[in-house]
Amino acid sequence: MRVTKAQVVKYKSVTDSGEFLVDDHLTALVGKNEAGKTAVLEAIYRFNPLPSGHPTTFEPLRDYPRSSYSRDKGTISSVEPIELTFALDPGDVAAVEAKFGKGSVTDTHVKVARRYGSATKWWSGPVIAEATAVGHLVEKAGLDRGKYAKRTLAETINALRAEEEPPTAATTLADDLEERDLGAEARGILARRLPKVQYFDEYSVLPGSVSIERLQNTDEDELTPGERTALALLRLAGVASEEFAEADYEARKASLEAAANQLTDELFEYWTQNQDLSVELDIESRPVPHRPNQPEPWLQIRVRNATHRVTLNMAERSKGFIWFFSFLAAFSEYAEEARRVILLDEPGLNLHAKAQSDLLRYIDDRLARDHQVIYTTHSLFMIQPRHLERCRTVEDIPRQGTQVSNDVWAARPETVFPLLGALGVDMSQALIVGPDQLAVEGPADVAYLTVMSDLVREKGKTPLDPRWTITPVGGLDKIPTFIALLGASDLNVAVIMDVAAGGNQKITNMVQRGLLPKDHLIPLTDITETSEADIEDLFEPGWYLKLLKESKVGAVTKSKLTGGGRIVKQAEAALGSRFDHYQPASYLMRSATALRNEVDDAVIDRFSQLFTRINSLLRG
Repeated sequence: MRVTKAQVVKYKSVTDSGEFLVDDHLTALVGKNEAGKTAVLEAIYRFNPLPSGHPTTFEPLRDYPRSSYSRDKGTISSVEPIELTFALDPGDVAAVEAKFGKGSVTDTHVKVARRYGSATKWWSGPVIAEATAVGHLVEKAGLDRGKYAKRTLAETINALRAEEEPPTAATTLADDLEERDLGAEARGILARRLPKVQYFDEYSVLPGSVSIERLQNTDEDELTPGERTALALLRLAGVASEEFAEADYEARKASLEAAANQLTDELFEYWTQNQDLSVELDIESRPVPHRPNQPEPWLQIRVRNATHRVTLNMAERSKGFIWFFSFLAAFSEYAEEARRVILLDEPGLNLHAKAQSDLLRYIDDRLARDHQVIYTTHSLFMIQPRHLERCRTVEDIPRQGTQVSNDVWAARPETVFPLLGALGVDMSQALIVGPDQLAVEGPADVAYLTVMSDLVREKGKTPLDPRWTITPVGGLDKIPTFIALLGASDLNVAVIMDVAAGGNQKITNMVQRGLLPKDHLIPLTDITETSEADIEDLFEPGWYLKLLKESKVGAVTKSKLTGGGRIVKQAEAALGSRFDHYQPASYLMRSATALRNEVDDAVIDRFSQLFTRINSLLRG
């Protein structure tokens, strides 16, 4: 069963949110501070809550809008602050039909609400077709469906009792049906299959330390959200209360280390900010004045930094790191729970932009795959620009209260600003550089790669994959800056490097610092098997000299070449001056059909080898 629509009414800042769509996987509620996003999440949470330390009931005095509380006081108990529409999965339909027969479910969508001051769920409309259900029950009792089954339950009961000498089965079924509410039974089946709702916000983060006895002896509803998360962490460790005695140190320590390692490993699949951290759990025994021989065990949560070889209390780490780890601990408690609705209130609030991207990737990969996730945000980095259909805008309209809209572009400019920002970042990447970026030194490289890719394709060899966007960066020294800028945007970058004697220390440092994977740096010397190489050195010297002559750069004969180093430098030495390297490349692109036909097989093979290596670096 999954949520398809939601509507919040008469709850805190919400008079009527309006009915809004909920995505099957991920829904983002986007709005300014104080727009009412949290109120919408809270109302959804209380529909069918999992314990979280947050309130789970609708209390009129606390939750009903104060502006109309006195006026509506007599009717508040009938107000439904949350109504959800659910789409029934095949398993839900099968569960009802197993009891009431094939075709007994009237609709594959049901509306369910919760009222103030009551835990009862209120269902709108019938769940089953009564005539179909009673007919199934008649047949199941071994009786003639055509004779006894009528349109309504009451008519069927009358038919069962109408015989002067009714068979025992008919009498028994009539007695049984008089005591039953078939609609309530069907709703009961579906009620047990309603998804549970989990809620997590900044108040749910783990404290640095917490009393074990309080976690064990206090009713869950009285724990704070942070303590409730600590209880989830303790349950993940699987350490029973008796194991906290000092005599059981090894067993206790092993369980705590296992839990910490599990969450740390999961965390660092997605936390890319600092890979040198790990979480450590231990028990501290604190003296208790009124029982000197019975110290109180406290759970200590510490973070080790391997780089600086120091541990700090969890409360002293960055809030973003604490949030991420705390959520994993809370999520672990319900890992075996079936499909549920997970609510995250401002999950990226304390995270760096890159960490927000990591978090969004985690939500998409690990949560939204099996559950429905609804989160609030006002950050452009928590928006998926290619999935704006998942966004809903939240606005506090004067004299109307908080409203949620499926039409995101109908909202006010300040509300949709994060959407525009996210869209702008994505468009700049896609339109200017593309997702797969091949950096080269200058425009001549672009021309030669383009011409030779076409020629290699014509010869039946491997051309450059069209997914690559070739961008000249204006010189070898500018490549590190270019890579640093693009690398921050999660683009796939590869570099064709013209190599001169001595190499380039900046580019070497760039690889050593991890800004570019080593295999994404492609020196042309790997193809030419020489100590120096420009892209022109992939051609045969005689052919390139002919290109220089026909493009009006100048006439150079082989005999005038120095016989060593890069062909361009040798030609410049022979001509006595530098020339525009793009001039011959441009000529080749525009008009030199005859010259293209003179390219020999060895050159074709070298370019094909280069293109094959470049294409191997494409993502997916």
